[in-house]
Amino acid sequence: LIGAALMMMLAMGMRQSLSLFLPPLGRDIGTTTADFTFAVAIQNLFWGLTQAPVGMIADKFGLRIAMMLGSATYAAGLLVMAFAVGPASLTASGALIGVALSCTASSLAMTASARAVPENKRSVMLGVVAAASSLGTLLIAPLLQAILSTHHWRAGMVLFLALAVCMLPSAFCAGGADKLPRPVRDD
Repeated sequence: LIGAALMMMLAMGMRQSLSLFLPPLGRDIGTTTADFTFAVAIQNLFWGLTQAPVGMIADKFGLRIAMMLGSATYAAGLLVMAFAVGPASLTASGALIGVALSCTASSLAMTASARAVPENKRSVMLGVVAAASSLGTLLIAPLLQAILSTHHWRAGMVLFLALAVCMLPSAFCAGGADKLPRPVRDD
């Protein structure tokens, strides 16, 4: 549960804070607000389109593999953004982060959480894990703002890359829900 909550907290906290990069990115690489919002739209599109395939991968190979690949993909998307030189690289970054969110955000984190607790405690634990994503925004946005106020925007990307790397052990732990015995139903 802690792994799922931490993974989702980091994934969603970073996602919700990405817009703080808009002004410095625009100044540094000459992208417009339209370029940035198009990249975010691509992110949302890829997030939605890859939900089912990622679910199939998780069913076939396990939650751990899917969530760890998603964490690595998140880091790759952030690397592309860190070295962005224009709208095309921002859009590629958005696509990668969108795929990563299918693996690290609510759907798989909630699946892992649901498998980790008895049915009578499931709704409370799902609420706690879901609340973690809001906590991520509460913590990450002001931290990023502080960094961006005194450093180059790429320093903020270093922070995000470090957070993405922290998602790997969280995903590993959360993926252990696959190994837990499933309750037998008396249907």
